[in-house]
Amino acid sequence: MIKTILNKLFWGVFRHLLSDKQYGRFRYWLELDRWPDLNQPKRFTEKVQYIKLYQRTKLRSLVADRIKVRDYISMKIGEKYLIPLIGNFDEISEDVWQVLPTQFVLKANHGSKMVQVVKNKEKESFNEILNTTKSWQAIDYYKFGREWVYKRVPKTIVVEHLLRNENGEVPEDYKFFCFNGKVEVIQIDFDRFNNHSRNFYDRDFNLLSLKVGHPNKSGIVTKHPLLNKAIETAEKLSSDFDFIRVDLFLVNDQIFFGELTNYPNNGYTKFSSDEFDSKLGKMWQIDLQT
Repeated sequence: MIKTILNKLFWGVFRHLLSDKQYGRFRYWLELDRWPDLNQPKRFTEKVQYIKLYQRTKLRSLVADRIKVRDYISMKIGEKYLIPLIGNFDEISEDVWQVLPTQFVLKANHGSKMVQVVKNKEKESFNEILNTTKSWQAIDYYKFGREWVYKRVPKTIVVEHLLRNENGEVPEDYKFFCFNGKVEVIQIDFDRFNNHSRNFYDRDFNLLSLKVGHPNKSGIVTKHPLLNKAIETAEKLSSDFDFIRVDLFLVNDQIFFGELTNYPNNGYTKFSSDEFDSKLGKMWQIDLQT
């Protein structure tokens, strides 16, 4: 009961009065039922909180910008890995809407989980799309979650080519947890916009007994023919970081870059196995402030 009241107070008023460190500590307690150790972080979730506060590099800020990161990807692995860009707009005006192709993906440049797939523009309401994108742009993603990398990212709307797999569906999302330049864990998200399920694997594609946020996918999942190449690609992209999550799409015979994620779930991931939080933390060698 007390925690429910505190949670309402936090999201209502209290969070606006806190420093980034106080915000992170208190929200961590609300989400994960314990206080984080930010002096000697050991868990994965604690280390994510730590780098938010103390590892504020230009590179982490750059890769959080969906437009600027494209040059970084081109430099690291080549342009062929980029999803074709249709445009980057200050707003989706009626004039912009008219020139967009039949199908595409809309993404907010300045944050996470603001994505809309348009499979057939003729079946969509322009006013609903406009309202959706304006609601994204009204969000100050830094103030909302205190993810400082988004503090100065332009609030534009990015329009990309819609990727489809051999069945004509939106492809699975492969997320590679890279620690000190090495892929250790692979997360695969299936049917993200319909019946979302999620599995975790080690780098050898052994299924892990783990659930986070969504149910595991039922049935047998076969190893994608491009997975080994995707691991190699993710490791190239992660080489400048002690930790980064590299998100890729494996579409037919080609690998496409999705995004580089500094702080998965903002460092508040509730793993079905609490032990896994510590296990991931041990994989991450991090330089602490002295």
